[in-house]
Amino acid sequence: MRTVDQDKQAGVIVLYEECHDALILTQRSHQLREHPGEICFPGGRWQEGDVDFFATALRELQEELGIESERLHSPVLMNTVRTQSGFVIHPWFAKIPHLEPYQLDCQEVIEVFRLPMADVENPDNYQPIRVRRGDQDIESYQFATGQRFVWGATVRIMMQLTKSSATSK
Repeated sequence: MRTVDQDKQAGVIVLYEECHDALILTQRSHQLREHPGEICFPGGRWQEGDVDFFATALRELQEELGIESERLHSPVLMNTVRTQSGFVIHPWFAKIPHLEPYQLDCQEVIEVFRLPMADVENPDNYQPIRVRRGDQDIESYQFATGQRFVWGATVRIMMQLTKSSATSK
């Protein structure tokens, strides 16, 4: 039986593609009820039947990108991140030699793209911002390189990979 705490927890895979020295991110479908169109890591909400949050992240990776867990190696649990909406996200850093082949679930994901690790690791690429969500102003961070708006929990997870953090490739 689900608990309230489990309903508000998620697992994500912070996917590092070795051949391109890059993180893999996705853009969520604009049709989704929660966080439509936002940039994020593959992953999602815990479901009954998931053994743990790593299993949640692996299940979601397979659903969203068609990537089987056997293709990943060297998984490392990162620090959990809490969202403004009360979710607890359990991120797992994992390596994959090549992203391809993959198969997008277009109901959930409209795009997959790479962020070079040289940019991700540079602490100067992270800037504080204020974002309006409904009637509330939220203080957060954005990843300030490229043309995509990456912010919030995704960026707070990425900030764990900066050169000043303990996590390394």
